[in-house]
Amino acid sequence: MPTIAIETLTNSVAEIFRTSGVPADAAQTVAEHLVDADACGVSSHGIIRVPQYVQALEQGRVIPDAKLTVIREGLATAVLDGGHGFGQVMTRAAMEVAITCAARTGVGAVTLVNCGHTGRLGSYTEQAAKSGMAGLMMSNTGGHGQWVAPFGGLVGRLATNPFSIAVPTESGEPLMFDFATSIAPEGRVRSLLTAGEPLPLGWIIDHQGRPSTNPADLYGPPRGALLPFGGHKGFGLSMLIDALAGGLSGAGCCTSADRPMDGKTDGAFLLAVNVAAFCPLSEFQSMVTRLINHVRSSPSANPEVPVVVPGELEARTRLERVKHGIPVHPATWDLVVQSAARVGVEVPQK
Repeated sequence: MPTIAIETLTNSVAEIFRTSGVPADAAQTVAEHLVDADACGVSSHGIIRVPQYVQALEQGRVIPDAKLTVIREGLATAVLDGGHGFGQVMTRAAMEVAITCAARTGVGAVTLVNCGHTGRLGSYTEQAAKSGMAGLMMSNTGGHGQWVAPFGGLVGRLATNPFSIAVPTESGEPLMFDFATSIAPEGRVRSLLTAGEPLPLGWIIDHQGRPSTNPADLYGPPRGALLPFGGHKGFGLSMLIDALAGGLSGAGCCTSADRPMDGKTDGAFLLAVNVAAFCPLSEFQSMVTRLINHVRSSPSANPEVPVVVPGELEARTRLERVKHGIPVHPATWDLVVQSAARVGVEVPQK
């Protein structure tokens, strides 16, 4: 398995997008986001998405030079339109709007519509936390991408509808949680399919409702379905995220079974909370740090595996990979190489 330095990988991915007609700053933003997802160990939202994004550019489903526009705004709110631009570019800008609102009024609530795949949500809530804010984000796919069966159901009726929340700490590494409301992100199934590896039992069902460990059974044809995490709890949370992210943004919710899987827009709801408007930031960070230390002090069920808190594994993995590079599965790297060749770019050999 090749191991590639973060800077090398970022430069290669950015060059693929620049050659595809994406402005340099937007190409860099998307590349940094994808590579950072891999650096955190979240390969489902990493460079495996490069072929998907290149194809979206070719088909006109993503506008490379789109600008974020304001539909409506108030002192603490904004409704934003991403103009069918890259989700990473538009969502980063949308969180900055939320942070600005929160700095002014204490809380900033923002919705975003008409943007491409938003990627790893934890990136945006971390963005807020590193500004001294608590950050929350949820997104849907505007009624598209119905990979997830409802609790007790056999056919996809919901998207993976992810959710993330982060708060600042004294260490500078946010306490952060980022998860799909399905038992696994669709992208994780895709990455295992690409790698030729089986799924854990309980992730998906095939088109007849039978549990399967074959990732190809999700995609069919006929398609299978992902299962919600935690049964009814994940299913219920997914529906509420669909209502808030899709309804408040105007992107729409899952209301028709024949919507295409490769939807053209994500809908998002973002919230930034200015901690200092409620209590001194240093006091809050100290309380969170004491909470983290208290939880970590629990004896571990497995002495070889200590208790970890949300976001800790991602931060630890990122630190390791910044030093030593990112291991990239050969099948994933082959996809990136093919995308590079498709647009006339040379990338480093394995």
